[in-house]
Amino acid sequence: MQNFEIAGKIREVREKINELRDEEEIIHVKIKNKLSEVDSFKDKRDELNDKVKDLSQKPKQILEKRKAVWENIEEMNTEKRTIYKEMQPYLQRIGELRKVRDSHNHASRGTFDRLKMNFEQTKDNLLNDDISLKNELYLYDFLFELRDRLIVKSMADVIHREIVRVKEIDLKKYNKEMGEMEHEIGDLKSESHEGLISAKEFWAKRDDVRDEAQAQHKAFINALNEVKALKKHGWKIKKEVTSYYRKIDELKKEFDKSPQERRRSDNDRRLVDVLAKYKSGESLSLEELSLLVESGKMNND
Repeated sequence: MQNFEIAGKIREVREKINELRDEEEIIHVKIKNKLSEVDSFKDKRDELNDKVKDLSQKPKQILEKRKAVWENIEEMNTEKRTIYKEMQPYLQRIGELRKVRDSHNHASRGTFDRLKMNFEQTKDNLLNDDISLKNELYLYDFLFELRDRLIVKSMADVIHREIVRVKEIDLKKYNKEMGEMEHEIGDLKSESHEGLISAKEFWAKRDDVRDEAQAQHKAFINALNEVKALKKHGWKIKKEVTSYYRKIDELKKEFDKSPQERRRSDNDRRLVDVLAKYKSGESLSLEELSLLVESGKMNND
């Protein structure tokens, strides 16, 4: 490059640096504004969390008045536990059957209909398709595997029907008794409804305030992330500026080079650009391709 060309390149790089500096100033302003938002969200969140604590304490006094009702409910729960104890043998059997059924389902690896379809298709391929001996042996093995999986799946379905039978027949009377108990407990709970109204209002208000506090916290986190992103972008700009200053230093060194050294430097810079285009898959001109071949970089990369 000639001296005037070097000077022009330096001016271009300085213009880019100025543009980056302007962008960096804008980022600093954005970070300052965003940090102000972060503080605002944090203060509001903390204020709301304090309200949540206050609202969580008040219903406790109301709950103390419901002791008598809950004593009756506990008596009913004791009866329920007795019934549940009588149900245990059936529930235990269901649990055991489920383990066996699930084991069979895991071993069968598919629904009965799908396994049946695969079995029929494989059998049809063996009977009607012209296949090699190797494929035929493979299909025979696969056919036997499907047969075994169908058997296991059938066993799983039988066990599942037994589970349903125990639930719908053996446990029917117990489920009926449990249902009646639940109904009576529901009636008892309704007696304490009036006392609960006030507590529920506090709970509802507490939940609303908590939701608002969580929304403020989410906004706080989002604002922090935006600050991090802005700072990261600012660091990237600093690195670019540093890179451009290095480039200016390199260009200034060109003033002291001989014409032959400048030509070599020009070729080196062109080779860097051509290599970048080559690696990214861009098309090269004949001149660029010739430069790449002469450098030996094409084969090496």
